[in-house]
Amino acid sequence: MADDMIDDDGDDDFAMPRKSRDSEEMDITPMIDITFLLLIFFVVCSKMDPTQMGDIPEAQNGVAISAKDSAVVFIEAAGKDKVILKRIDGSEFSADEELQTAEIVEYVGKELKSTMGREKNHVMIMGDGEVKVGEVTRVQKIIGDAFEDITSTYIAVKEL
Repeated sequence: MADDMIDDDGDDDFAMPRKSRDSEEMDITPMIDITFLLLIFFVVCSKMDPTQMGDIPEAQNGVAISAKDSAVVFIEAAGKDKVILKRIDGSEFSADEELQTAEIVEYVGKELKSTMGREKNHVMIMGDGEVKVGEVTRVQKIIGDAFEDITSTYIAVKEL
């Protein structure tokens, strides 16, 4: 009986038939290869120029805040990494950062007190366009840490 299943040449009849590939299936491997080659080409050939930054658009609408109702601190650029902080009357704060912190807290405290029936509850930080963001943030942090009850801090940038 076992002899009936074996052919004369010794091959058995139970071998699995090979699956033929349907003509409808498509091999997309070459297309994927070309896609990656194009991607690599565009990444290598594109310019990454950080000096070509987009311009920040001008503000069209904003809340009008009166300097009369705010404690105002001016920040002016004075060299590469230096700034000059001024009061609303034009007098400068100290150049020493620790002393400057105490002066800012004292000045803003006086400005926020009720004067002539008006209570100021805003702080306005006005700066030149050349002032670094870190300097404005430093002043804003000094004021925010010292006065937790301030309603708002406004930042204004003067265009050059």
